[in-house]
Amino acid sequence: MEIAIEQKRQEDGSEEKRHILGKPIVYQLGIWGSGYLPKRFSYWFAKRIADISYLFYKKAKQNVTNNLQKVFPDLSKKEIASLVLSTFRNYSTYLVDYGRFRSLKRDSLFEVMPKIEGTENIKSALERGNGIIMLTAHLGNWELGAIFFGRQDIKINVVTFSDGIHRIDDIKEEYRRQHNINTIILGESPFATVELLNALQRNEVVAMLVDRYEKGNDSIDTTFLGRTYHFPNGPLVLAKMTGAALIPGFVVKDGESYYAVAESPLFIEDDKDIKQCAQKITSIFEQYIKQYPDQWYNFIAI
Repeated sequence: MEIAIEQKRQEDGSEEKRHILGKPIVYQLGIWGSGYLPKRFSYWFAKRIADISYLFYKKAKQNVTNNLQKVFPDLSKKEIASLVLSTFRNYSTYLVDYGRFRSLKRDSLFEVMPKIEGTENIKSALERGNGIIMLTAHLGNWELGAIFFGRQDIKINVVTFSDGIHRIDDIKEEYRRQHNINTIILGESPFATVELLNALQRNEVVAMLVDRYEKGNDSIDTTFLGRTYHFPNGPLVLAKMTGAALIPGFVVKDGESYYAVAESPLFIEDDKDIKQCAQKITSIFEQYIKQYPDQWYNFIAI
């Protein structure tokens, strides 16, 4: 069984073509600078880089513009442009936080993320003993959500594709390892699916980003932002095979701190549940994207 999750790498996948916020040097400088520079200065500097990216990386800017126009078709061009710029700036501060949270300890985690909803959903799902498939979008700070699980002595496995640049893959994997997070990279090993099955059998959490996918034999048509969206079939089949709970979850910026939420668990007992479950998850994604549109870091056109 092929567990397909994301549709493709960035269209500008090579290091030379990708926008500045996606270059390895930015990750490295961000992680280094965030550890030594005051937070406010780091944010200010990151936003200035975002402004430059907004001005010169027209493909990414157009993709975000197109996506947000689908979220809010009634907004004016000026209002959409303001949201797009805010998205670039928020993403740059996300990278700063990515560096700041590298050495985040358990006690300080609750200072960064004081508002958490749905912990009872996590607990009840784990009590069943079949693991959790946590589904999220490129919304807010998904890496912080993984850190939260790792610091609660809940074993979490982050499922991803290769970034396309080994330096970034290595940075991300080492970062997660420091927080007790295992990385499973699809496409690099024929045993990746077996690793996912084993993790769920051990009653662990498997986390997946599923808001980018391309139509194929392993997708399910759902309605998203008034259009047909191709939801990946893999996580749903995996849930049916293992009895794992499917939980949509997000970590979004809320003022100076973060807000985490885990929605009610969904279960798939037979094939007739798959379509309904896919649409439910898609609708939840739409709800949160509309609530936090300038934290939806989807630089690929949907």
